[in-house]
Amino acid sequence: MKIAYLIMAHNNFEHLKRLIRSIQMEQAFIFIHVDRKAPPVSLEEFHHVQVIQKHYSVKWGGFSMVKATIELLKCAYHFDDFDRYVLLSGADFPIKSNDYIVDFFTKNRKINFIDTQPMPSADKPFDRLFCYHIECDRATNLKSFPIKLINKIIKRSGIRRAYPQKYQNYQPFAGSQWWSFNDAFVTYLLNFLSTNDEFVKFFEHTFVPDEMFFQTIIMNSPFVRTVRNTLTYADWEVGAPPYPSLIRKIQLPLLKNEWVYSNHRVSIYCFARKFSDDSAEVIRELEKLKESSRQFQLE
Repeated sequence: MKIAYLIMAHNNFEHLKRLIRSIQMEQAFIFIHVDRKAPPVSLEEFHHVQVIQKHYSVKWGGFSMVKATIELLKCAYHFDDFDRYVLLSGADFPIKSNDYIVDFFTKNRKINFIDTQPMPSADKPFDRLFCYHIECDRATNLKSFPIKLINKIIKRSGIRRAYPQKYQNYQPFAGSQWWSFNDAFVTYLLNFLSTNDEFVKFFEHTFVPDEMFFQTIIMNSPFVRTVRNTLTYADWEVGAPPYPSLIRKIQLPLLKNEWVYSNHRVSIYCFARKFSDDSAEVIRELEKLKESSRQFQLE
């Protein structure tokens, strides 16, 4: 079982190094996209780690997030033959041991793990998809203010786009951006991207496309029956914004279980988010839980 970890990083580089140390193993190679806006970071101390050459200036809610993800995926796919591709943020951390993760993926080779729910929903309205959106900085400044104003005018106008004619039968889906795909679907996905420019261009002007783009592709593909819940735990209910909340000690008793209740369902999670440079003490406690996860036996 050869695993390609794809990491999106833009800050908290001390924690990023903790993450790398934790997932390093002979069966894994780590590919990292460092945001163009981020300060320089040296990762030369690590083996099986490659910081990809393209550095996008990723803007929250914009297609630049999808572009950086696709670039990571392409770099890994053309680097070697991997069995599993796992998308993580630099604020993630594994809550299961490496042995557990390898065993889990070995026993679930045909499964693709990604959150999906049909659109529209209460938190994923159709406006995200069909209201033309121009990417800009999340913070309001001299450069982003006029773009934000244009986006607001477009939204209030009631003017909405339709899917390109070729994709009229595509049911839109949405969910968390963090996924784990097998090699068969990644091959299908990259071929789809190279032959469906109109689909890609449509999503370039959607809002938060990283939470719709991959979901819509896989749920309208031959791989629809292989989809299961994401393997990345996040807490959207505890603490204060911005969400998801940082993982704290109070949440660790929940994460020690193999099956975890979260977001109104019970699932197996192998990773959790978010953590920061200041999460060292929580990480130490979490490492102890990872050791105990070795005892779990998958059915």
